[in-house]
Amino acid sequence: MNICVVGAGMQGRIAARDLKAAGYEVTVFDNDKKSLQFVREKFGLKVKKVDVTDRQRFVTLIKRFDIVVGALPAALGFYTMKCAVAAGVDLVDLSYASEDPFLLDGKARNRKVKIVPDAGFAPGLSNILVGEAYREMKGIESLRILVGGIPQVPQPPFNYRITWSPADLVEEYTRPTRIVRNKKTVIVETLSGVEEFNQPPIGRLECFYTDGLRTLLRTMKGVRNMEEKTIRYPGHARLFKTIIECGFLSDQILPYKKRTVNLKEINLVYLWNVLKKGSEKDISILKIEIRKGGKKRKYVCIDYYDKKNSITSMARMTAYTGSIITQCIKTYPGYGVIPPEYLGMKKQLCCFIKAELKKRNITIKKY
Repeated sequence: MNICVVGAGMQGRIAARDLKAAGYEVTVFDNDKKSLQFVREKFGLKVKKVDVTDRQRFVTLIKRFDIVVGALPAALGFYTMKCAVAAGVDLVDLSYASEDPFLLDGKARNRKVKIVPDAGFAPGLSNILVGEAYREMKGIESLRILVGGIPQVPQPPFNYRITWSPADLVEEYTRPTRIVRNKKTVIVETLSGVEEFNQPPIGRLECFYTDGLRTLLRTMKGVRNMEEKTIRYPGHARLFKTIIECGFLSDQILPYKKRTVNLKEINLVYLWNVLKKGSEKDISILKIEIRKGGKKRKYVCIDYYDKKNSITSMARMTAYTGSIITQCIKTYPGYGVIPPEYLGMKKQLCCFIKAELKKRNITIKKY
């Protein structure tokens, strides 16, 4: 299988390396020469400098591949999906685009194309496990997902080290959050609903509402209550909420030294510099609680930075999940938009994904 990975950033390069290690022919597209040079020299990957916004050329190029892995920022995720449908090529996407992927379902089916959105950690692996529980329990009544990536050694004031795009982080913190209460989808304030809890062996943490349910809002039929919260160290939500409320992440245009500047763009640069300080050693945490009648199901996954290969845990959880889905999606019986929970509903695919994650030392405990 000939695979194209679009994006040579933190997630794309690890997914590409993992796919190459599995024996596939892999080419990485990016518009940044330094990123391409890094993956070529460090991982021995084939690379090609491509401006993906040149739609005609991009669509023509990806037609040559059996499958594409999208690892671009969220702003380009839905665009990549549309290009894949136009090219008639399958796509596994890690971008967490804000648009509704099901808008492309009809066209993808007509072109006999498979599009897997949100194919990373959470959404992604979390959805697969929810799909497994839905299959095994024959439905779900309540669902609660707690998930996040945190540094092993937190540094004030944010106590957080960024492992992905700062623009996408801000998007997560500002996009309205959808949850389900009494079988109805409702909007709650993002960064609200703060809870503190103790997580051995890490210690005291907090969680708060973010819009992470995504495709589950459509696919999980009959669920009475459903929510997802992001995990951070205590105080993180309050600090970011204050920054947002003060307007520092607004698109306000301000005059500065005889020119104008975008306040959000300036502060994103600031956040990138501040939030990348400190050790990159991190921890990823996923906790899923599910109920149906008197039955309860819990999944827990705690993963740590890979010292041997110098890979962040967040990159492991996101890129490895995307890579493994890429390796098995051709066997999925059908076309169109295939959310990750559908993979969990297929026993053979779900077992393959979990077994492959275990080979990469990612352990999922089921209670």
